[in-house]
Amino acid sequence: MANFERNSFESDKRDDGIHAKDFVIGAVTGAIIGSLAALLFTPKSGREFRQDLNDQAFTLRDKTDHIRSQAVLKGNELSSTVKDKTSTISRKVSEQSVDLVKKVKNLKPADGDVENPIDELFQQDSQSEIQRKLDETKKAFDETESKLGH
Repeated sequence: MANFERNSFESDKRDDGIHAKDFVIGAVTGAIIGSLAALLFTPKSGREFRQDLNDQAFTLRDKTDHIRSQAVLKGNELSSTVKDKTSTISRKVSEQSVDLVKKVKNLKPADGDVENPIDELFQQDSQSEIQRKLDETKKAFDETESKLGH
């Protein structure tokens, strides 16, 4: 159920973005068509009509330049915000990973056993090796003693 709600929310979010985009395109297109219709159906001389058409073209160009500059400004602000957030998140993850590594290194077993099972195997091997050498030394010592006749 939660997955369905999440997918529904995500699709609504995408739809809102598409609707807003379509609305802006429609508004600009409607404004251009409305301006041209008003110019065409208004009784004016050729010279006045051309002057009005030029004025409208310059006005449209100025508005387009203003919208473009606003879009670039917002894009730069968004980019800066994303970079700041990314660096903040990266720094926090790094700090937490360092803390986690420190905690893991400081963990000690509660029952006093060897920390690493592999180390325990090596310790057992070394202890049995030491015991074997002690036994060999004792045996050699006993043999030497028996040869000397004690």
